[in-house]
Amino acid sequence: MSTSPSSPAETATDSADYSALYYHDYSGPPYTYEEPHWKNFFGGIADQIIQLFAPASAYDAGCAKGFLVRALLERGVDAYGGDISQEAIEGAPPGLRERLAVVDLSRPLESDRRYDLVTCIEVLEHMAPEHARRAVDNLCAMSDVVLLSTTPDDFREPTHVNIHQAGDWAQAFASNGFFRRTDIDGTFLSPWAVVFAKQQVTLPTLAHRYESVLESTTREVYEKRQALLDLRRQLDEASAPAMVARDELQEQYNDVVHQRNTIAAERDALITERDDAAAELARFNGPEATQARWALVDELLGARAELAQQKVQADTAVRNAGAEAVRLRAVVDSKDAELQRLHAELAVQRGRAEAAEADASAARTSTTWRAGRLATAPLRLARRALRR
Repeated sequence: MSTSPSSPAETATDSADYSALYYHDYSGPPYTYEEPHWKNFFGGIADQIIQLFAPASAYDAGCAKGFLVRALLERGVDAYGGDISQEAIEGAPPGLRERLAVVDLSRPLESDRRYDLVTCIEVLEHMAPEHARRAVDNLCAMSDVVLLSTTPDDFREPTHVNIHQAGDWAQAFASNGFFRRTDIDGTFLSPWAVVFAKQQVTLPTLAHRYESVLESTTREVYEKRQALLDLRRQLDEASAPAMVARDELQEQYNDVVHQRNTIAAERDALITERDDAAAELARFNGPEATQARWALVDELLGARAELAQQKVQADTAVRNAGAEAVRLRAVVDSKDAELQRLHAELAVQRGRAEAAEADASAARTSTTWRAGRLATAPLRLARRALRR
């Protein structure tokens, strides 16, 4: 799909850039002869070519694996193709391989044969600028009609080293006497596909052709832009309530997401608790837990026996305390009786003393007692002196 190495000042690709890996990574379905997608795709292109040009012969310049050549052959066109990729050409099946060749499009073909139609699909952008210009000259030498498609904007593909706009290619073909067929729409192949034909055309005729296309295209673009603008305004007006509803739904959605996250967090917490409980249960049901339970049973039995013994001791102590209380009650009762007896005797003695006191008081007031008191006064004095 490209050409031989260019001068150091130009970036170019060569056959090694289109190895098996290149076709393996090709965009779309697998780029194989068995893939139905490519058979249908190139079959549709071949049908359009036959309908527009009815060629008896055709050459596909930069044919890759020759899918378009095969489709044209199947429809009765004497088709051939060439490509710089040795990998692509040598992998062609029998019957097709003989019609394909490894070629450098920047050099004239070895055969001087001319064809009713030459196709060149997504090739020139892979070539160095000078090689692409020579390739255009060679394409024009092979036929009076060239169907060209070369991307104006796919800069992402690493092998696209020579992308130009349609005007640049039109100028290159015009230098060979080829001008655009404005009456043929090549967009069945790609949005930028163009049909160039060798024509003896005057400048006024050429200007008329281009202006006719340009005028209708410009008017169409204007009307479509106006229609698009009107549609946009209608869409904005109609979508205003929907925008409000969308914002409300977005808020509701955010609330639901928040609730979902909260529930998820709670769920995770419950799962963690469940896992912890399961781990604890597993630990409790393990051999160590069984041994611990038996130890606990032994401890409980020992505690129960000790409690029973303490109960017996407590019951015995209660009985002994009861007997001692009875004994003490009897002692208290005995002492109480003794105390009452003493109180009675004391009352008798108090009565006797009070009687004696009354008798003594009566005696002291009598004349006899006083006379005796006077008679014994010297004796009392003598006793006191002796005690001194």
